[in-house]
Amino acid sequence: VTRLVTRPFGEMERKNLLSSAAVVLLLVALATQVAGEAGECNPSTCSDSTCRCSSTAAPGGLQPAEVPQFVVLTFDDSVTPTNFPFYQELTGFRNPNWCPISITFFVTHVNTDYTLVNKLHRMGHEISTHSVSHVADVENYWRKMNRTMWTNEIVDMKTMLQLYGNIQYKDIKGFRVPFLEVGGNLMYDVLAENNFMYDCSWPTLQYTPWFISPGEAEPKGALWPYTLDYMSVQEETTGTKPTDSFPGLWLNPMTDMQDNRGEACVMLDACQSAEDELETSADAVANMLKRNFKWHHYKDRTPFGLYVHASWFWNSTVRHDGFRMFLEYLTTLPDVYVVSVDQLIQWTQNPVALDDIDDFEPLTCDQKLPPDTCPEQDHTNCYYNGALPINEETAYMKICQGPCPRNYPWVGNPYGE
Repeated sequence: VTRLVTRPFGEMERKNLLSSAAVVLLLVALATQVAGEAGECNPSTCSDSTCRCSSTAAPGGLQPAEVPQFVVLTFDDSVTPTNFPFYQELTGFRNPNWCPISITFFVTHVNTDYTLVNKLHRMGHEISTHSVSHVADVENYWRKMNRTMWTNEIVDMKTMLQLYGNIQYKDIKGFRVPFLEVGGNLMYDVLAENNFMYDCSWPTLQYTPWFISPGEAEPKGALWPYTLDYMSVQEETTGTKPTDSFPGLWLNPMTDMQDNRGEACVMLDACQSAEDELETSADAVANMLKRNFKWHHYKDRTPFGLYVHASWFWNSTVRHDGFRMFLEYLTTLPDVYVVSVDQLIQWTQNPVALDDIDDFEPLTCDQKLPPDTCPEQDHTNCYYNGALPINEETAYMKICQGPCPRNYPWVGNPYGE
């Protein structure tokens, strides 16, 4: 029989025990920081294709003269027979390598013609999600979202784009929240858990090439895309800034423009003028865009974001013509490339100098376009009436192939079961 002999701890044993406990607590704290709260970013440990600090410095240590000038053009909301001809018109513009420009479409569900979404994708544009419902009540809906609600809005829209637009799941990489109401840690956690590549919802005024913060002598400059491994330097604007770490999840900052009143506007729709020149003069529209673009182009060549809704151009020849004039101006510049958000991030991950940009595969015409997964003979029109989740008596949905879902697909029910 073995006896267990107990005795009081000696001083040395007590110190060893306390030392071991301290080590355990330190390890727990470090693990908590890695999995939870984001720390300050160190470029020496966050500098590869999967990690980048929030910074105005060009990727790869390139000097401004070596950097291609990227213009990121995005459109929000549904894709319909009404706005599709305008989108189709824009595809006639080409980059200096003679490849068509690429646009990112952040798509919502209501009124969307999924066959046209598929067509945009096959034309070389990027398709991303913008929620299912786009509910207009920011205060009582978007600011009170829980995890399930975020998942249903973000992931269900991705599912619908795959189900009804026949777009591969892996090709749907990004998200923009309605009204740019950034949802803090919960929203980004859902994006990370569901393998999204990036978010493009977060505006910034302080990090622009034109705004001078109080107490500073000059503008900070615009940010390049970065990952959320560490705490962002971006200021909190609309919504709630994330504080946790989301390794490998990219963020494309939405840099504010300056309108003709000298005020900030992140969406082109919100840009205004002291008089009515943006309503009456195509030259005024083009000149406002040129002024904002040149702040990027002739300083550090940080990306210039052009974020807009197609509805801004409806019934306005002035806006339409001014916008076209600006795009035509861009085509005269040999260092300017109009790209989608995912193309910009791919370049940020693996930067190449302007002299070598023709060999950068994501921007080449050789990049294989998606096959025709939505043949016209299979297109199916789906009509719904009766009890609907939207504030309409009837709902319409055109999909790549039938049969139509039994019920109108919606938040929490993307299959229409």
